[in-house]
Amino acid sequence: MKYWCGSERKANVKLSEVLAKERIVIHVKGKDKYDVLGKLVHVARVSGKVTNEADLLRKVTEREKIKSTGIGGGIGIPHAQTSGVTDIIACLGVSEQGIEFNAVDGRPVHLILLIATKERTNSTYLGLLSRIARLFIDEPFKQKIIRSVSPGEIMNLITEKEKE
Repeated sequence: MKYWCGSERKANVKLSEVLAKERIVIHVKGKDKYDVLGKLVHVARVSGKVTNEADLLRKVTEREKIKSTGIGGGIGIPHAQTSGVTDIIACLGVSEQGIEFNAVDGRPVHLILLIATKERTNSTYLGLLSRIARLFIDEPFKQKIIRSVSPGEIMNLITEKEKE
């Protein structure tokens, strides 16, 4: 368990600490990446940590229009800082067939990790984005996540991988 430092957690927060199986959508579908982002923002809302779903969706969509968060290797990490959340939160969408995301490598995205934090939490925010990128660079691990059959299985895989 991480400790609070004032109003911000330590910068080394783990994905398993901000993601819950209730916020993992297996076989996520959508007509385009913005449709999928809307679905993930809605899933985030039911966590109770989102106070303004419309603002979160607007910020994530605006960020995506500036530059795609499809970082390559089948991974997208849409993210936003907003006053519309009370704490750092993550949602994961998994698509075995892939979603067109205008990724830097031109390939479809299979793992969409939506990250939202309160405004002015840069060290936590950037630290988590960096940890996620390092976590999913492992191709066999990424394939296990894509082929998982339940959100609980995915959470277990992530928790175990973060112990390495």
